Amino acid sequence: MSGPTPTGTVTLLFTDIQGSTRLWEAEPDAMAVALRRHDEILRGSIEEAGGYVFKTVGDAFCATFWSADAALAAVLASQRLLGEEDWPTSRVVRVRMGLHTGVCEERDGDYFGPVVNRTARLEAVAYGGQVLLSGATAELAPEDIALRDLGLHRLKDLGRPEHVYQLEAEFLQPDFPPLASLDNPELPNNLPAAATPFVGREAEFADVRELLASARLVTLTGAGGSGKTRLALQVAAELLESAPDGVWLAELAPISDPGQVPRAVALALGLPDSGDQAAAITQALAGQRVVLVLDNCEHVIDAAAKFCDEVLRQCPDVRFLATSREPLGIGGETVYRVPSLSLPGADAQSAGELAGSDAVRLFVARAKGQDARFALDDAVAQQVATICRRLDGIPLALELAAARLSSMSLAQVAARLDQRFRLLTGGSRNAMPRQQTLQATVDWSFSLLNPAERETLTRLSVFVGGFELEAAETVCAGGDVDELDVMDLVRSLVDKSLVVADRQADSVRYRQLETIRQYCAAELLRAAGDDQVVRVRELHADYYLQLAETAGPQLRASEQGAWLRRLDREADNLQAALGHFSDGGRSQDVLRLTVAVARFVTSRGHAGVIAVMRGALAGQPPSALTARGHLAVAELCGTLTRKDPGQLQVIREHADAACTFASQVGDRAIVAAALGMQSAVAYIEGNGAGERLAQEALAAARESGDARAVADLAQVATLGTRFGGQESRSYHQAALETYRAAGDTLSMANELHDLAAFSLVTGDVPAARAGLEQAAALAAELGDEVFLSGFRGDLALVLLMDGEYAAAEPLVRHRLLLARRTGVLIDVSQVIFGAACVVAWRGDHERAARLFGAADVALEGALADLSIRLSEPERDLIEREHAVLSELMGKEPYQAAYQAGRQLSRVQATDVALGREAAGTFRGQFAMKPVPAD
Repeated sequence: MSGPTPTGTVTLLFTDIQGSTRLWEAEPDAMAVALRRHDEILRGSIEEAGGYVFKTVGDAFCATFWSADAALAAVLASQRLLGEEDWPTSRVVRVRMGLHTGVCEERDGDYFGPVVNRTARLEAVAYGGQVLLSGATAELAPEDIALRDLGLHRLKDLGRPEHVYQLEAEFLQPDFPPLASLDNPELPNNLPAAATPFVGREAEFADVRELLASARLVTLTGAGGSGKTRLALQVAAELLESAPDGVWLAELAPISDPGQVPRAVALALGLPDSGDQAAAITQALAGQRVVLVLDNCEHVIDAAAKFCDEVLRQCPDVRFLATSREPLGIGGETVYRVPSLSLPGADAQSAGELAGSDAVRLFVARAKGQDARFALDDAVAQQVATICRRLDGIPLALELAAARLSSMSLAQVAARLDQRFRLLTGGSRNAMPRQQTLQATVDWSFSLLNPAERETLTRLSVFVGGFELEAAETVCAGGDVDELDVMDLVRSLVDKSLVVADRQADSVRYRQLETIRQYCAAELLRAAGDDQVVRVRELHADYYLQLAETAGPQLRASEQGAWLRRLDREADNLQAALGHFSDGGRSQDVLRLTVAVARFVTSRGHAGVIAVMRGALAGQPPSALTARGHLAVAELCGTLTRKDPGQLQVIREHADAACTFASQVGDRAIVAAALGMQSAVAYIEGNGAGERLAQEALAAARESGDARAVADLAQVATLGTRFGGQESRSYHQAALETYRAAGDTLSMANELHDLAAFSLVTGDVPAARAGLEQAAALAAELGDEVFLSGFRGDLALVLLMDGEYAAAEPLVRHRLLLARRTGVLIDVSQVIFGAACVVAWRGDHERAARLFGAADVALEGALADLSIRLSEPERDLIEREHAVLSELMGKEPYQAAYQAGRQLSRVQATDVALGREAAGTFRGQFAMKPVPAD
């Protein structure tokens, strides 16, 4: 197609081949030939009529047109050619089509919104060779187009019935069976019309349909408001054609007497009242192929289970689809836990990056119902993402939040999520009372628990970000709960969908949805009082302090990868424990925890811990712990925040304190490390004491008898002569072997990185590349954030030396994103230069020249700080890139842009490299592909 992509009010065409799956299975070779011809006909007819094919899935085509006339011309042309074709298959290839007109949201060549859903539904109820039009498209059809009025039809997930028309032509089949809509008398059912379109859940929908193909009882479980009923009804509607005797919905929520379960089912089936309703039902269903949907079984769980078991035994062709907050627990049951809607990725920032999230899609669809002008664009993307994440992707919560947009702005809704139980009210008046507010929904679940389950659930609210069973056993024991019972109670809460069990390769981790956690935290305070809440938090904090101190030695040993990953999972709990200690004035415990996990803090870039440590150290007397605390602060500042103004003074103060305290308690290894930090500061400040302090540090390390202490000084001891010869290289090589023997993978990676620098000095670019690739691989294996980013940034430069711009691109982007997330506290000098090279390669010359100017300023500062010089390959690369771009742009335009770049701050330069305006507003993307998952 030539010309712009259709936008605004468009006509959509959806098509697919009826019975294609069977044809593929029976005649794969012939079908391959047929499909090629089918695609040629469809694409040719669509594009000749001025249409745009925006998606193909298997044999399905999705296209848009500026007008209904053009769409109908494409349909008629393609159906004529399809009918004339001599197909190689034993059966004629017959294509069904649906047309609908309306306002669509177009984004990156794809289309979204209710118009798309309605078109898909029209196409889905058609038969092969049949073309169906919506009322909107029929009204726009030319007068010479013949249409047959098929009347109003309730389509499976659309709230408003659709007036359906059939396109007629001399070459089209005139008569078809009744449409497979909810109004088809040949598809008996009592399914209600959906008030709103079904959004997302494609994977879950497919999963449940597949389960029902082999299981006779499938129970959908999940937290209140998770969308169990909506998913069940959607699947049930799709089962109409495979259940010739009907699909029948029995609502159990309104009944309070468990003995009324059979009566509710009998009413759904249209059976008269009788003395023994269960017997009447089994008699009526004997030999019938029926699907029974039992909705909301949790409050009558025993009665529902007994009824299903009896029917399953006596009626072999009956299938059940049940929804409940816990399984029915009978033989033959298959449980499907309905997850929350998928959330946007952690780094998603633009509307395009959010579009794949089902939670976002649902929120946007419901928001449009409140405000037809609402649109997901980059300006509101972050607020929408925040709402979806904070509400755990719970459909009910998202719908209630969207309903607030009738009287509040998006920003006001996002800002009030901490008051979610007051904010999320006012649901549909047609819903059950317990589904009209988030508070009522959770109240309903909580009311079904026994006292021990309630106490356990409320105590579990102290965990943040999940927990393991051992932690729960420590924290939840007490009161009505025995430690030995916690395992069974947690399992029961999982069954009741109030705790989520995330099964991993070698363990199970549990968590509460944040909505449930906030409710339970309030309930714990209400039921137990302040003193008991403090006691629960102390149990929690003490458990994670013990975990941290167990992890500490392992973070520098062969199992560090496993421990780093475990601490990743527990990061929120560690932060909560740290907050509890800090709020309670327990400075010694703050230091014990943070010193133990300092390696983890460094690896993951958690710079915020530094301020907490400094507060805890204030006024503390000399001890081994305070010496280690001061040393940890100095090292953390040196790695994570040294580029922040004033940090050299902070590093010096804490290194001095660590050295003094360690000397007083006789710990020479800490003295050595502290002297090393002092030496590094002296080198950067250029005060001449660096070499002396480095030698003193090395002497202290050797006196300690700790080979690791000696190895840890490799960078400092060779800083003054870092590029000075074989002696420095040998020092680093020896350190590498020390770390290798200890199994300290991260320290090995650092040494490989430093040795790569020596290779560059000698001009051995292949060796430097190999070393950096190995260092990056080791850091990626550990899930490291900070060092991996640095390794990749340096590797990108080496790749640029080899002219491999495409390979360097994602590495540069990775480093830039980390810099932006940390407020550009890390060194960005070389990575901005790398970004300039890639941007120039992409053809954005003016922006590249500005980045070269910013990079030169940053490089000059970095080189002066460390008293080092660039290697010859690095100088050659810089000179080459400057010269090429200057020639392409012309000297004067290049110099103007270059000088403008020299005025940029590091934050501004990083934003320019990422394609963002100042203040972090997203305006298009830096032309880089996403970094692949490690």
